[in-house]
Amino acid sequence: MFASLKESGFRPFFANNVFTSVDMNVRIAVHGWLILELSNDSPFWVGIFALVLGTGQLLFSSIAGVIVDRFQRRNVLLVEGIMSATVAAGLAVATYNDVADLWWAISIAFLTGCQRAVRFTASNRMVYDLVGPHRLVNGVSLWRVSASPMMIFGSLLIGVIIDWVGLWGAFAFMAASLAIGLPFLLLIQVHGSVDSSSTSLFRQTLEGAQLAVRDPSLRTLFSVSVVMETLGFSFLVMIPVMAKNVLETTGTGLGFLQAGVGTGMLGATLLMAAYGDSVSKAKIIVVCGTGAGVALVAFALSRSLPLSVVLAGAVMGFLNAYDLSLGAMMQLVSPPHLRGRAVSLHSLAISFTALGGFVIGAVGGVVGVPLVMAVSGGGIVANIALRRRAILGLQERSIESHSS
Repeated sequence: MFASLKESGFRPFFANNVFTSVDMNVRIAVHGWLILELSNDSPFWVGIFALVLGTGQLLFSSIAGVIVDRFQRRNVLLVEGIMSATVAAGLAVATYNDVADLWWAISIAFLTGCQRAVRFTASNRMVYDLVGPHRLVNGVSLWRVSASPMMIFGSLLIGVIIDWVGLWGAFAFMAASLAIGLPFLLLIQVHGSVDSSSTSLFRQTLEGAQLAVRDPSLRTLFSVSVVMETLGFSFLVMIPVMAKNVLETTGTGLGFLQAGVGTGMLGATLLMAAYGDSVSKAKIIVVCGTGAGVALVAFALSRSLPLSVVLAGAVMGFLNAYDLSLGAMMQLVSPPHLRGRAVSLHSLAISFTALGGFVIGAVGGVVGVPLVMAVSGGGIVANIALRRRAILGLQERSIESHSS
């Protein structure tokens, strides 16, 4: 289960992500709460926030893939980490001085989306540098495990901070956590291969974008992922709305929901770390994708905070197992010199989470967020059923020897 931790370079990478993972789902929840406070609890504006964030990630994903192929992943993560900590500190100062307004908060989301594209692509690709192809699912799973303390205990702490200190305290906590994680990257001495081609950045970006069109395996994985992100992972954007408007709870209740998400992610990730490299990844995609859809319907119908915490964990558990398998498959079916750009397709698909969040927020403002989420769950089940044969027919490429 913990095989990848035997690699000396993976340990500081793991430690770094323990702290920097605050910049992922926890930041979405806190920023979503800020949007609610600035918009009189409007799910529509939370949807707009998600759309802007996703647009940044969408537009920058292909460029991020080229950057990750051309430069050492450790250095890319260092630069991105410094930028993310600075943005979080700026949000803390703005909210403390009560100068943040709705349009400013939404515009910041675009920059955050660009940063998320770089972080996700560089981290995912770096796992391959550190552990190689034969432990790829184990390494990616443990990378996700490292995010669990922040997803669970960090979420609970931030919920309490919001109630007792205010939103500025939550953003200050995020800035401090991101800064603490940076020195661990300096301990990583592994140097992965880089693309030394003289081809222009623009042309290499186009090559990455064409991957999803030319390669049938990547095309299948990308199209499945787009639907799963739009209908499934978009539920994360609406966690603040479910907490504040539907379950009518406080910041502490939001923290419990986020902790439920983190617990589900941890359980699924540990299972994937133990068995993900030995079980058919295609079958995991089919089974866990279907389970995520069913669990999402149940979460949408729940009106009990304890039950919703459990169901949020179930949704995230299934989604995480599916996503780990799909992300590994994207690297294993792609040409070696384009592996970073293949990972960027995964990041590109993730940007569609924003589209789903926007639709849930916009339509949910009229017919109710729970109804839209329930329909999304049904759509996930239908998508997997329709693509089942294509998914199960995927074949991995022969694996070249790995050296660090």
